[in-house]
Amino acid sequence: MAKPLQDQIALVTGASRGIGKAIALELGRDGAQVLVCARTETSTDELPGSIGETVATIEADGGKAEGLKLDVTDDANVDAVIEQAWNGYGRIDILVNNAGILGGGGPFLEGDPELLDRFYRTNLRAPYVIAQRVGARMAQQGSGVIFNISSGLARLPDPSRGPGGGRGPGAVYGATKAALDRFAVGVAAELREKNVAIVNIYPGFTLTETMERRFPPGMDTSRMERPETCAKGLAYMCRDPMKYTGQIVVTRELVDQHGL
Repeated sequence: MAKPLQDQIALVTGASRGIGKAIALELGRDGAQVLVCARTETSTDELPGSIGETVATIEADGGKAEGLKLDVTDDANVDAVIEQAWNGYGRIDILVNNAGILGGGGPFLEGDPELLDRFYRTNLRAPYVIAQRVGARMAQQGSGVIFNISSGLARLPDPSRGPGGGRGPGAVYGATKAALDRFAVGVAAELREKNVAIVNIYPGFTLTETMERRFPPGMDTSRMERPETCAKGLAYMCRDPMKYTGQIVVTRELVDQHGL
């Protein structure tokens, strides 16, 4: 029996751990050939997981995968990986822009503007460039879907929370994710004309391997999302991506709605 994403080619960035890894595994289980892209080739205590480990897990589960080292902020590396994928498989059906950096909180008045530049380059410019490069290929083949992993922190916070309300992750991080949302919604109509969908995702406050190592022992994480929730929602949308194009989707709501 054919799987729902049988023989589709999926390129997932930041796939060595966390949400990206869960997405890569889910797409592999659904039959896609997964191109596992990330910078990490060796797992460490601080940054557990690697490209090779994700590939091995997909293959052990009966799927197909290839690991490609990718720094999303390096345009030459991006172009080389996309060219390698295109030459090797002849198409790219699914792009998941997952790689990003978290943080960007702290004081604003005493902050360093270089922080904004770093977050902008990774969380906004990189997915913009990759979506543009891959989107052009998808337009050429006449189909495809682009997912950007965004965040609920893109939404405007409640200013009544007082000074402490802006000291957590969100000031700079949230600004880049808000811009990512505006970008995706803004280009959706143009891409639709080429039969290419673009969808942004809010995965919720998610317990990843890296996050878990930062929490104090015994912290209650039972109410946090698991990476698998986002992965299941994204894989489900791959079956009919045009239904969701131009939208910002909360994957928890989608998973609950369809009993995934």
